[in-house]
Amino acid sequence: MTNEKALPLSVRSVELGVRAATRWEALAHIGNSLEGSGSVHTGYRDSLHARERRASTYLGHGIAVPHALHVHDYLLVNPGLAFTRFTVPVPWDGERVSLCIAIAASAAEHVEILCRLTALLVHPTHLDVLRASEDPGEITRILREA
Repeated sequence: MTNEKALPLSVRSVELGVRAATRWEALAHIGNSLEGSGSVHTGYRDSLHARERRASTYLGHGIAVPHALHVHDYLLVNPGLAFTRFTVPVPWDGERVSLCIAIAASAAEHVEILCRLTALLVHPTHLDVLRASEDPGEITRILREA
């Protein structure tokens, strides 16, 4: 069963095999990806960093869900996600992150998307696909099922 409202994720926002030495490098890459996909204006990357400095976006089980400060919602163009899987887990505030699902959405949309993502991530089958699939289309399909 799928929700009426699909997550705003396009295949071009799925990146596999990304390398980053630090969470700051990872966030810079994700910010560039969101800019490149047309989801945000220039400057959103800085807001991702500012948000992360306030509190870690590490969710657990090797997953981080970075997002920007909502005071910077004016930098949003189209709500979107950036799925990033790292080749080697990235040190993240004392943890190790292998998957990032960045949310570029307004404050009102952010909470709904985060709730849907966390509900999806408790299913081991879905998590296995996100961790192992080499098919961006399959990853997109799984995320849209949230």
